[in-house]
Parts: sequence; structure tokens; C-alpha cells
Amino acid sequence: MNALLWRDLRVLFRNPQSWLMGIIFFLLFLSLFAIALNGDSHKMRSMGPAIIWLAAIFSLLLNFGSIFQNDVNNGNFEQLHLSGLSTVSIVISKICASFITSIIPLLIAIPIAGISYQLTSAEMAAIMLSLLIGAPAIISYGVLAGAMLAGQKNAGFLVILMTLPFMVPIVIFALSGIQAYPAEGLWNLQFQALSGISLIALAIAIPAAAAALSAYLD
Repeated sequence: MNALLWRDLRVLFRNPQSWLMGIIFFLLFLSLFAIALNGDSHKMRSMGPAIIWLAAIFSLLLNFGSIFQNDVNNGNFEQLHLSGLSTVSIVISKICASFITSIIPLLIAIPIAGISYQLTSAEMAAIMLSLLIGAPAIISYGVLAGAMLAGQKNAGFLVILMTLPFMVPIVIFALSGIQAYPAEGLWNLQFQALSGISLIALAIAIPAAAAALSAYLD
């Protein structure tokens, strides 16, 4: 499992265009919203958490259309399957690699975005915590959609369409948790619900994605 994860990380770092594109999109999205709001500091601060969360979700979803594509094109799936690795291990490795290469850069970029939108340190901390808590759900659904569309060319838009409905409760609980964070702290009810969503998403997506990959390999 560790060897598989290191392999996936090496592939992503050698071909960084997918996750770098996500960060670039994240920053461009925030810049365009700031321009649309005419630099109004009051609007930017009040809408900042929602805008940052939307930018983060769309930047992450951009990555999942191609998450299995390199392995499909290179025939690596067949080799991994013949080597005895389970599709569950492949899925878990992809989830971990996506977290490392996508979520960590976003966590670094969020304070920069927060300063631009004149957010307080507590608001920036709440946004980062909410992303950490909600990230397993976002990545799980994205990896599931990517697995279901493995082998399909130009699947990026379909992945976004498939996963967007599942993003709605994540965004709702994340934003309400951010609002409750200054008064109630980390384990407010909204963040607890978001944690539950992430655990449920992992429990559903891992076996479902593994089954989709098995069907593709067969």
C-alpha cells in the first residue's frame, strides 16, 4: 500500500499540471469575484468564506476527470491487477495522493485569499478546518466519479456534473460551521455533521469505486 501511494505521488509530481491547474483556477476564481464585487471590502468580507469554498470545490473537481486516465492510457491498471493489488488499495491510494497534492496546497493558499478578502484570523482558521473536515467527502465522491468514468475521454465535465449534487450538503454544513466557529469552537454541531458526511462518503465511495474499477478491468 505504501509503495503504491509513493508511486502515485511520484506520478503526480512528475506531471503536476492537473493539481497545479486546480490551484491556478482557485486563485483566478477568487480574483474574478473580487473584480466583480468592485473591490467592495464589506461585500468581500461577508461573502469571502462562501466564495473561497466554491473556488476550492471547483478547483478540486477539475482534477478528478483525469485521476485514473494516466494509468488507463499506460496499461498500468492491468499490471497492478495482475500483481495482486486489490482495487480497494488502488482507490485508497488515489484518495490519499489527491489529499496530499490538492488539499495541502489549498490550505497554503487560503490564508493568502483570506488576507485579500480582509477576513479575520478566526475566519481563515475556520475555513481551513472546514476544508480539512470536508475534504474526505469531496475527494471520495470525485474519485468515485473518476472510477466510474475510467477510460472515457474528456470525462472532466461529466465528473463535475456527477459530483456537484453531493457537494450541496458539504457546502451548507461547512459554511454554517464557519459561522458557528467563533462562538462554539471546532466541534460545533455543523462540523460534527460535516465529519459524519465525510465518514459516510468514505464508507460508500471506496467499495463503490473499487467495484467500478473491477468492472472496467473485467
